Parts: sequence; C-alpha cells; structure tokens
Amino acid sequence: MSKPDRIAAPARPTALRRSVRACRARCLQRIACVALLFGVIGASTAVAQQDDADDPARLFESTPEQFVVANAQFVLMHELAHLVIDEKRVPILGPEESAADYIAAMMLIRPRTLPPEGPDALLQVAVNTAEGFALAWRRRERVGAELPYWDNHSLTVQRFSTLACLLYGSNPKRFSILVERLDMPESRARACIREYERAAYAIDWLFDTYARKETDPPGAPIEIRFEDPPTLTSVRMRDAIRRQGFVERTFRFFNDVVALDEPATFVMRSCRLPQAMWLPETRELVLCYELLDAYMAMSLERTQPAERGAADAAD
Repeated sequence: MSKPDRIAAPARPTALRRSVRACRARCLQRIACVALLFGVIGASTAVAQQDDADDPARLFESTPEQFVVANAQFVLMHELAHLVIDEKRVPILGPEESAADYIAAMMLIRPRTLPPEGPDALLQVAVNTAEGFALAWRRRERVGAELPYWDNHSLTVQRFSTLACLLYGSNPKRFSILVERLDMPESRARACIREYERAAYAIDWLFDTYARKETDPPGAPIEIRFEDPPTLTSVRMRDAIRRQGFVERTFRFFNDVVALDEPATFVMRSCRLPQAMWLPETRELVLCYELLDAYMAMSLERTQPAERGAADAAD
C-alpha cells in the first residue's frame, strides 16, 4: 500500500481505491443480507419455534420505536463507559472508543444484575444495535462516502462484526444463526468464543476493581435534563425514552455499582449533528436529538433491505 502524497491532505491509496470500487457491489449484497437477518428475520421460524425459550428469532423482532430506543440505550452505555474510563482512570490499551464499545456490549451480554424484564431485554438491545451498525455501513456504501480512516471509532461494519462475534461467543448454540446467515468464517466463529471469554474476564475485572463496596457512600448524583426537541420525530422518541425510563434505570444501576466521585449531567439536546459525547470539562453526557432522527430514518430502511441492496448492487 502506497503512502499518501501529503500529510495535510491524505489521499486514498490507489490500490485500495480500486479494491473498494471492485467489491462495493459484493459488500452491498452482504450488508443487505445482514439487514435482512436483523430486521425481518423469517416469521415462519418465529412461529415454528415460538415455544422455545432459547429461540433467537424473538430477539430480532422490534418495532421502529424499539429499534431507535435500543440504539439510544447502547449509545448511553457507550458514553457511560467513557465516563468510567475518564473518572476512574481505567487502564486501557488501544483506542478508547473500542474499549467503550466492548464495555457497553458486555454490560448488555453479561450484565452484573438482570433487569425486571429479564436478560433477553438487554440482548435485544445488543441485536438492534448490531443492526444499526449494519444499516449505517450499508447507507455509507450506497452513497459512496469516503471511508473515515482517521476517525477514532472503528468502521461501523467492524463495530457490527465485533458485536455479532461477542453475541455468538456468549452462546454458540443459541446464536448459531449468526454463523449461518452472516456467512461467518468457521475460523472467526471459533475465535469468537475465545474473544468473548477474554471480554468476560475483562468486564468482571473492571467491576471487581472499580465497583462500589457495600461500606462505601453512594455515588454523586447524575442530573437528567431533556431540552426541547427540534423535530416531531425527536419529540416522539424523547417521549418514548421517558416512558420506558431506561435512562433513570441505567444511571441508578450505574451509580450503585460504580459510584461517581463528582456530580454529572445527562442532557438530550439539539446539536445539529447526529452524535453523542462525554464532555469531561463540563461533566456532561450529551445525546443529540439528531441522532434519534438518524436512527428513525435507518429504521425505515429495514422493511425491504434485500430489494434495495440488489438495486444498489446493480447500480
């Protein structure tokens, strides 16, 4: 791979440009299959196995509102992971964004305590989030957007594959459908089991090391503030988030397990960009309404992903 001509304006290497262009149609077809798996998995399977408590098909069924709220919940947990890393000075190797992804994923797959709805409620959040990553990558491929080489996040297709890998590794029997439908290489599937075991050891160590002891005082409070949403979609999603109460529950659990040293604020506001962030200077965890709008737009692409993918590939 040749080096960029100028540091100030790195160009895409010629060989990589040809490679990306050559495999774009193939990639779109694969991502269309991914979206089909996570968005509209065969209803016949769900009906045939609806009495099976371990039937994974139930995890792949969600309304557009549930899809948006689930992705927002993962974002919240991802940003909380940044807060923990920052405040507790957690030692990490590698990009902090990747570490935050792993912490958030493992809090869903291997929770310290179970929610009243049961463990499948958290697994469904993980599945919806994986679908969100797949759809985001497919959208980028469809419009021919440049690959964000210098972004501090992994590519969304990598974030998808990591989350799918951890799900499979946590229960290979239950999530064998991921190997079958995503055409996951057998070598990768075997590695996912070990990858999950390492992640489980790490998240257990994290909580055992930084968890609040019974004799410790309660953590500092976290203020929750919802500013005015800019669109009708974000109004609807804000109301759904308030109704479900997952923000309050998440912070209550978080502060009971990993007590904050200083007060913090969670705020939903309009930022003009679809993003979320932890701002250590002001100790604000911000989730932008534009991100909810983006997730809702993605949820509308879940109905006929195979047809769209085939049309995109033909172009």
